[in-house]
Amino acid sequence: MKFHVENMTCGSCVRHVTQAVASVDPQATLEADTVSRTISVTTGADAAAIQKALADDGYVARPI
Repeated sequence: MKFHVENMTCGSCVRHVTQAVASVDPQATLEADTVSRTISVTTGADAAAIQKALADDGYVARPI
């Protein structure tokens, strides 16, 4: 699944986003692009759970 994460602008943001996703699914893999502000997540968790974890950490994500 892919998300646009508007306020993900640097490596520190990527670390926080990765930790938020891992809190839902520790086995998830994530590819992030700070230029386009997108993440691609491979996980067994549902999109709503990922969005909630990101929002709880201050990152608003919308599916793309």
